[in-house]
Amino acid sequence: MMNHSATHVLSLKSLVIAGLAAGLLLVMGCAPRDRAAEPSATAQVVLPEGVAGGMTPIPVTVVPALFSPLEKPAAGRGMVVGRVFNLAGTLPISLTPVYLGRVYRSGGGGMFALDVANAPQSVTQADGSFVIADVEPAEYILAVGNASSIKTPSVLSEPNGDVRAFRVEADVVTNLGDARVDYLDR
Repeated sequence: MMNHSATHVLSLKSLVIAGLAAGLLLVMGCAPRDRAAEPSATAQVVLPEGVAGGMTPIPVTVVPALFSPLEKPAAGRGMVVGRVFNLAGTLPISLTPVYLGRVYRSGGGGMFALDVANAPQSVTQADGSFVIADVEPAEYILAVGNASSIKTPSVLSEPNGDVRAFRVEADVVTNLGDARVDYLDR
């Protein structure tokens, strides 16, 4: 295992990463959601000694971070995070609305209602990730897809086909992990 080192410069504009093997590198930049970020920054890749090229500037777009593990929900509220993929788990479902539908139970059964105008909601990022903040504690289902399109949203289900319901607790981040839905497969 190769030992990589990184030196952080105390500025949003600069991060130096040294000691990486030559080859294709993916450089991503982000800033906290609650801080304004400049529209771009520059990353410099320092190649190992003996490799021609020296320092090569690479433009990097700095965007607000979607979610930080240090981020906490508002007091008395919850937060739901996760990523959604097609059924095979090979394609992230990107730039697509996700909604929380409220679950109502009576006796041994239950139902859910999805009021897209008032439901807690978000839009997935390019990698399928989403954050739904400021969620009232209750039991919910996750619906993926544009409710106003001809294709109805897909609902997160268990392997046996039952709808997967989950509880959002106050002051807790509920992580749904990598979820697979049939939205792209229909």
